[in-house]
Amino acid sequence: MRTLVAATLVIGLFAVIAASSQQPQTNPAAQAPTDVAKPSPNSAPSGADKDSTIVFFREHHFTGSALKPSIYLDGKETDRLTNGHWFSVHAEPGKHELQSSAKNEPATVIETVAGQTTYVQMVILTGNWRGGGRLLQVDAGEAQKVIAKLKPLHD
Repeated sequence: MRTLVAATLVIGLFAVIAASSQQPQTNPAAQAPTDVAKPSPNSAPSGADKDSTIVFFREHHFTGSALKPSIYLDGKETDRLTNGHWFSVHAEPGKHELQSSAKNEPATVIETVAGQTTYVQMVILTGNWRGGGRLLQVDAGEAQKVIAKLKPLHD
């Protein structure tokens, strides 16, 4: 019995070492958006100075990590935001309603300006049977520090 336990532990140790050595070493700060984020593949093509950019991000947390809430921009689904990722979309300047797939959550209204970037964070709300996300507009300086640690949703 001791041999079986020892063999299991050794195999598990080798599996962990092999998995950790296969992760590529990249500089996350090189991928983070600064003034204008890289557009997502599913964002609409736009003129350079006519549109504004909205960056959605979600910090990595264990609680609710399996959830992938949808994000709706003016009633139209843009994407599903996974744990520890960010993405950006281009939108016309002006007021926009942002919603997620969380039930009974009011829409977040943001005002975007042409040529500028607005940052929106998704915070996961846990529920009895179903969790969801709440969207909050955040300061650009704080958001850029957090996004530097995250991965882009679409490469």
